Amino acid sequence: MFQCAFKYYKAKKPPPSLNHVLLVGDDSYPFQAIEANFIGGTWDASVFRPVQEWQIFRVTTRPGLFVIANPFTPAGQRHWMAASLIDYPAHPNTTNLSAIDGGNRSLGNGWWQTLSTMSNSLERRKFASKLRWSTLGYQYDWSNKVYAESRKQMFPPDLAKLVRTIAAVLGFERFSPEAAIVNYYPVGTTLAGHTDHSEDDLTAPLLSLSFGQPAVFLIGGTSRDEQADAILLRSGDVLAMTGASRQCYHAVPRVFLDSDLPEGVGKCNDRWKPTNDGSSETDPICEKDWSLIDEYVQQCRININVRQVLKENQQVLDSSKNAEVS
Repeated sequence: MFQCAFKYYKAKKPPPSLNHVLLVGDDSYPFQAIEANFIGGTWDASVFRPVQEWQIFRVTTRPGLFVIANPFTPAGQRHWMAASLIDYPAHPNTTNLSAIDGGNRSLGNGWWQTLSTMSNSLERRKFASKLRWSTLGYQYDWSNKVYAESRKQMFPPDLAKLVRTIAAVLGFERFSPEAAIVNYYPVGTTLAGHTDHSEDDLTAPLLSLSFGQPAVFLIGGTSRDEQADAILLRSGDVLAMTGASRQCYHAVPRVFLDSDLPEGVGKCNDRWKPTNDGSSETDPICEKDWSLIDEYVQQCRININVRQVLKENQQVLDSSKNAEVS
């Protein structure tokens, strides 16, 4: 059942109908609006809209699955796009290009620097499509599907603050961001069905942030035989897999252009455009490179998925799973 849905939404000829894809917030779909959990303290108003304005939904057909409909300001979206393209593929983080070039920083760890020197747009687009993933914090070993204590890097503090706020709003105040995989999807690419089970703590949420072009997100049950739901994710949307949904099969069978969205559905591009109220000026992190960043996200989707690797009070990983606990 899951694979049939994946093949349907992946198909190019004929392209799939999006009539049955769940649109976040539409009353005719199985979304139950919930109120934000009260959180104290402050957050960066240039990144988030006021929490009281967040549209948070529980997916009633998938226990434990939550979607937040774009809680970011336009400047916030541009900030995380820039961080994902300039900072996160850089040394000492590992990327798929690092493995190809043996760690040569002129390619694997200097992807953005190389891209920014290219004057030909077609050449830039071809080179840009080579980057597919980067890892933050605990560096995930894609070959063996494990984390290793010896390959742990510092988790970006600003991203940690961001996802802690989101987790707290959903009621997970003790969430500890320790690893992230940033996926880069050129239009037309996919992510096959899988479950995420390499973390020592599978009870902690998995938070997924989308930026750039839209995608169909597919989520089923704990086996491939169960029926799947398809959800439309647009730029700025946040998905949280908690509870039972944390170990469900999921996939991305379709990444497509903003222009291919059904009529009447808000465009992704409008979500990161600067406004005229002075509250969303271009962030300094991306002002210099914004034209290149915008060129990239007009053709690609960025997904930042963040995990808590260790159990509460656990200090280090242990390959035998006999973790050292304080």
